[in-house]
This record gives sequence, C-alpha cells and structure tokens, in this order.
Amino acid sequence: MSRIHQSFAAALLIGTFALPVVAQQAPAPAAKVKVEAASLRQMAPVLQVPGSVMSRQDADVAAEVSGRVTWVAEAGTKLAAGEALARVDDRLLRLELRQYEAQIKSLQSQLTFQERELERQRQLAERGTATIVKLEEANSRRDVLVQDLVRAQASRDRTQLEIERTIVKAPFAGQVAERMLEVGEYSAPGVKVARLVAVDQVEVRAQAPVSIARHLSEGISVSLDVEGQPAQGKVTRIIGIGEAQSRTFEVRVALPRGEANWIVGSAVKVGLPSATAEQVVAVHRDALVLRGDGTWLFKVNAQNKAERVAVKTGTSIGDWVQVTGDIRDGDRTVVRGAERLRDGQEVELDPKVS
Repeated sequence: MSRIHQSFAAALLIGTFALPVVAQQAPAPAAKVKVEAASLRQMAPVLQVPGSVMSRQDADVAAEVSGRVTWVAEAGTKLAAGEALARVDDRLLRLELRQYEAQIKSLQSQLTFQERELERQRQLAERGTATIVKLEEANSRRDVLVQDLVRAQASRDRTQLEIERTIVKAPFAGQVAERMLEVGEYSAPGVKVARLVAVDQVEVRAQAPVSIARHLSEGISVSLDVEGQPAQGKVTRIIGIGEAQSRTFEVRVALPRGEANWIVGSAVKVGLPSATAEQVVAVHRDALVLRGDGTWLFKVNAQNKAERVAVKTGTSIGDWVQVTGDIRDGDRTVVRGAERLRDGQEVELDPKVS
C-alpha cells in the first residue's frame, strides 16, 4: 500500500472514531432561576392623570397685632406647634400694661376706702345721725369704683393678650417655606408674616376627568409615579364637584409612609381606573422580557424546563401586569435569570438568584 493510501486510511479511521465524541457532548447545565406564580387578579384599565404632592396643612400665618417686626424665622426652619415663628415689638404694649396695673392698684385703694366709708354711713344711718341720702351717695360711689376697677382689669387683660400675640406662633408643626415680612417692616392684624408647611403630612392631589367618576371610590388602591419612583396609594377623598371648563374633579390620594421623603410640589402620575375591574391573569413585571420581536416570558413546566411564551400586556397595578397568551393561574414564571435562558433548557429553582 502506498504512503498516500496509508495516510487516507488513517484519517478515515480517526474521523470514524471522532464522530461519537461530538454526538455525545454533555447537555447545557441547569440554569439557576427565581420564579413567581402567575395569579388571577381584579384589574381595570388605567388612565394616567397628572397630580402633585401637596401638604394637608399649608398656611400663610398672619400677625394679630400692629407693630414693627423684630424677628422672623428663616426659611427652612422646622418648628413645633406653638413655637415662635415671628416677633413684633411689644415695648409700647408693656408700658400700657404698667399703666393699667398702676390704675388698678389706685382703684383698689379707693375702693377699700369707699367700702369703709359706706359701712360708716350705714352705722350712722342706723343710729339716726346720718341721712339716707348720704348712705345712698356712699353706696353709689362704691359701685362706680367697682365698675372702674372692672374696666381697668379688662384693659389690663386685653393688653396682656396683645403682648402675647406679639409672638406669632406656629399653628402646627411644619417648616417655614417663605418669609413674607422682614425685620424692620411694619405688621398689622391680618398681614401675612410667613408661609408654614407641614412637610410630614402630605398627599397627592390630582385632577381626573368626570367621565371616570363612576369607576372611583374612596379606599381603592391606585398606582403612583412620583418623579419616576413607583408607589401605591389609597384614594382618601373624592371632591365630587367638577370644573365646568376643564370637566375635571379633584381626587386626593394618601402616600405610603416610611418609604421615601415625599417633596411637596413634586409631579405625580396617578393611575386611576377608567372602567369596571375584571378578573385577569397577571404576572410580576420582572417576568417580562422586552425585545424588538415582542414581549415574552419563560414559564417552568412540570419537568423543570423553561418554555418561552409570547404574551401581550394590558393593565398594570403596582408590580403586577395583565398578560394574555399561553399562561394560566398558578404557572411558574421566571422573574430572575430569564435573560440567558433558552427554550427547553432545564432550570434549577434558586430563591437566592437576584
């Protein structure tokens, strides 16, 4: 046999033995994934309407007395209820107070003397050494002094109250948003001194079209998007009086507590139901894979193999999205690890996958 024939035979022999090696390559290892069961949920089509984060207590606090402003809290200052927000010069009022206190002491002294005089005239009248006229005059002078004393005491109390009102107090706990008077300016009753906002008592206020009013009720949960941050809220108030021009009415929504510091004035998108709720199949939004050829997800069958399912999405509430396709209540859908899965690939359920 020639060398050429020997080489060809050897190559053929090697190729023959190599074929089974390729055919017997090990299958791809099981992919570790995290799953969440699809479920039946009551959902309704959602209309996104604009709203704003507002404080339930937002007041322009006014002065109650006239005078020169001597101090105003800086913008941004946090105050407790009853704490000083501003001060008005009280020197003239304190002088008036001293004047009334002196007048009261004088009247009390006169009244003491007149009480003794009245008693003396009464005793003289009883012995017949004084006329009834003098007794009545003494009694009248005593009554006049009593009334003068009452008026002086009322004036003193009023002045004391005005002195207390020179300290403009925070009507509720909040933060100073704006100073409307500066030190040295003149205040008067009703003149606004500063704006106070309760930053820890906030809610969303949105304008909804009157056409969806019949689908809303107090207590229902609605989706929120606060400056790109998703959240859930509950409708607390429906102001059932629409505006004639815009054909909208106000809806107030309570924000969840403790999840974030909601800034008053932030823009909010509120998802309100625009039709009657229906029972639909929903999956966690993390199960959805968005690609150019559409939206799909992986469900795990009884053999722990991944099945790729094309779906169409509908209404969403929070983290749950309505889907239509080959997906049923209770199906295990992959919410972590779907990006690298292949249809038919074996999977291993691992709750630690993130």
